[in-house]
Amino acid sequence: MTFREVETLFHEFGHGLQHMLTTANVGDVAGINGVEWDAVELPSQFMENWCYDKETVYGFAKHYETGEPLPEEMFEKLNEQKTFAAGLMACRQLYFGMLDMELHSNFDPTAVENGGETIFDVQKRVASKYIPHTMPLDIDRFLCAFNHIFGGGYAAGYYSYKWAE
Repeated sequence: MTFREVETLFHEFGHGLQHMLTTANVGDVAGINGVEWDAVELPSQFMENWCYDKETVYGFAKHYETGEPLPEEMFEKLNEQKTFAAGLMACRQLYFGMLDMELHSNFDPTAVENGGETIFDVQKRVASKYIPHTMPLDIDRFLCAFNHIFGGGYAAGYYSYKWAE
């Protein structure tokens, strides 16, 4: 597995723990159901931190053929990369969260017929504020595949990723 896949595994395991350890007997409020969006990503983000804990990593990070442990310098590089370009990543997450909010709170798809903004206009407007250094290209259709906010249950809730950090 790649390190990113390991992070994702720990992240999703955090969601799984939230469901498995619930003490609620009513499904509508068990697990992440009924949890405020401000807190829905907390367990998963918390679990990701174990990927940077030396004892945890050395408990599983071994060469698949030789069993040799991860070299110390590689572990240090993994820790260093976590904060590399952190400011750019923070801007990116803020952009996603604000774009999500803007589309679900203020965007009027019927206004397009009368010359109003398209979703791509909204995308560029929000991007100009949060990621002016990497503006979407005219051919960019990222929004068509942004499943979290359109098909993944995070409509107007994407901000919870950044909030949980």
